[in-house]
Amino acid sequence: MNKLTTNLLLNFSCLISPNDPTKCDEELSNKVKQVTDTGETIHKFLSAVAAASDAAFKVSRAGDRALKKRSVPWWTGELTLLRKKVLALRRRYQRTRNDENLRHERRLQYQEGNMHYQAKLRQEKLKCWKEFCSRTQNSNPWNAVYRLATGKLQYKTTLSTLRTRNDIYTT
Repeated sequence: MNKLTTNLLLNFSCLISPNDPTKCDEELSNKVKQVTDTGETIHKFLSAVAAASDAAFKVSRAGDRALKKRSVPWWTGELTLLRKKVLALRRRYQRTRNDENLRHERRLQYQEGNMHYQAKLRQEKLKCWKEFCSRTQNSNPWNAVYRLATGKLQYKTTLSTLRTRNDIYTT
């Protein structure tokens, strides 16, 4: 309520302090009675209410995720286009009901487009994962896991000699 009172007093050019609500009400009432243009008065009042509500309430803004539409790092614009194309082919196939030959042809088109889309999706996921694993430093534990899973982990063979009193063992 304090923010609204302050904004109303500013918009109507009142010189009293907003601490006393009755004096504020009387002053604002006198100012409103003196004004001849009701449109201007309404505009001042609405702008004061809007400013007070903006200051009082947290307004959530669309973040990066809403702007990009996809939050996964491997999503590309090409995948968006392919997805739209596959969905259009699917709708076209599903809406074809009268002609069986045309329905079969459109079904094959949809399946072919979907296979291409799924392959491209898998390819982008794998490419992004490989980039992530190669981009990380050697201290990252995922590097070793990735190399072990792909069979690229190579151990260096070292020779060591163990000497006891009578025998020498090499491992």
